[in-house]
Amino acid sequence: MLPPRCHVCHLEPDQSPPGDARSDFVLVYFADAVNPPPGWVGHPAGAVWFCGEHASLGEEREHLGSDTALRDIDGVLGRLRGRLPETDR
Repeated sequence: MLPPRCHVCHLEPDQSPPGDARSDFVLVYFADAVNPPPGWVGHPAGAVWFCGEHASLGEEREHLGSDTALRDIDGVLGRLRGRLPETDR
């Protein structure tokens, strides 16, 4: 399993002050998520981490496949997938 890192803001748990709204991470399973077999090691396909502040963006799109959902989120936010907006650097 990949460690938590928000798809939207790229926040990781050690970067968030305790008690901050973003400190609770949520693993969102999109429609194309695959249930791995018992004993399988790795990050489940179709599952994406979001911080507490941005989790609703993923949860609102759980009915979509992960690629479609992430493109939609990135389009709404006006950023390119995998790259922080200039204001967040």
